[in-house]
Amino acid sequence: MTAAVWERPLRAPSVRSIAATGTAVVIAGFLGALVTTRPPVLVAALCVIAVAAVAYLAVWLAPSTWVVLALLATAVSGQTGRLGLPVPPDRLLLLAAGAALLLRLPGATVTRRIVWRPTHVALALAAAYGTVNALQAGTLTTGNGFFTLLDRFALVPMLVFALAPIVFGTPRARNALLVGLVIMGAYLGLTALAETLHLSSLVWPRYILDPSVGIHFGRARGPFVEAVADGLAMYGCAVAAAVAIVTWRARWARIGAAAVLGVCLFGTLLTLTRAVWLGTVVASVVAMLLSSTTRRLILPAALVGLLALGAALAFVPDFHSKVSARTQDASPVWERYATDAAAIRAVEDHPLFGVGWQRWLQVNHTYLQQGADYPLTNTVGGIQIHNVLLSHAAELGLVGVTLWLLALGSAIAGGILRRGPADLDPWRLGLVAVFLQWAIVASFGPLSYPFPNLLLWAWAGVASIGHLSAPIEQPHPA
Repeated sequence: MTAAVWERPLRAPSVRSIAATGTAVVIAGFLGALVTTRPPVLVAALCVIAVAAVAYLAVWLAPSTWVVLALLATAVSGQTGRLGLPVPPDRLLLLAAGAALLLRLPGATVTRRIVWRPTHVALALAAAYGTVNALQAGTLTTGNGFFTLLDRFALVPMLVFALAPIVFGTPRARNALLVGLVIMGAYLGLTALAETLHLSSLVWPRYILDPSVGIHFGRARGPFVEAVADGLAMYGCAVAAAVAIVTWRARWARIGAAAVLGVCLFGTLLTLTRAVWLGTVVASVVAMLLSSTTRRLILPAALVGLLALGAALAFVPDFHSKVSARTQDASPVWERYATDAAAIRAVEDHPLFGVGWQRWLQVNHTYLQQGADYPLTNTVGGIQIHNVLLSHAAELGLVGVTLWLLALGSAIAGGILRRGPADLDPWRLGLVAVFLQWAIVASFGPLSYPFPNLLLWAWAGVASIGHLSAPIEQPHPA
């Protein structure tokens, strides 16, 4: 990639970059003080400085930078209170990106325009139906119903997908996304190792070590405090590292990306999540089979994977016993059988419009029944349907799930099948891997985590640049 930042010559920092860096350092210092002391005066000062800093940076930073930062910030969006933050930072960062685009601020240099396609119609219809259904169900104005509509139904990711062709329309902007994901992959992979090896001093944020926070304590769960989300995120970062290996030219950068690729794939093992394991293997093999360049690497990659598994079983403390316990644990399988069968009964009872968005936990007792091959566990009544497709069908009905499938299918298929610039070929192949991993895991869980959903839709938008946008014609000088 000729426009990669790795290939650009070093230049003296500008006054603008120095001011932006200094502002960021001041904000970081105040955040650290807030977490430890939290006096009212400091809180007020922090709020004033944060607003001023965001306003200043919004003028000069590119929208792609804001979106990348927002994507990374979703890792802690559910734990902002434990970090001393008043609001989820990813929401503010996405608003900054939208403001930069809408107001055409100096940092928002747009070189492409959106080309309206039937895909956009499908997105609009799905978003409108989901919103109306939640409003009719009375859950749109509740915190849980509203935010799950944004994240799990994917209203925010859909919007990012629609804007991605202009936000990431330049090689430099796409490279910023790769850099952000590779850095995040290094953090998530090393944190997974530190959690598993009980290197507590290397784990940050500290709430990861608190068994009362989140679920899946004892497994690699990262800042998400949830092993499934951590596994999906590490795999997405591993795919980004693979794209970076192909597109970056500096040798040291490619070696670093290869290291991140390895540590992230190894980290998916440490999540001790069967759906993540299955998705990692299937998605990687299928994506590698689609390219003649990667096809010959399947056997070496399989050998390296087996060696990594053997090393984990031999040298990681308690890993062998944890794997055995996970593979023999039948209660999660029973819960999935029970909720999936109950969802089918709900669709039969309310076929067109469903039971209402985010109302499953209120009505599931009507549909839960003990099966001939599985019992009803004590916790099954308090969990969501562990299948995204069936969950949407039960809550939104066949009308809603069909519109949602049309929106998702057109976005993914367009990104994979439509031809575009040659430098997007690695992104299209990466989309195959990211989507297959997401789809397989979505068959065994509700997937209400912001990061995997936002990454999937943003990646699809990048891969769709060729047919969902066109270059803006610049006027020729007289």
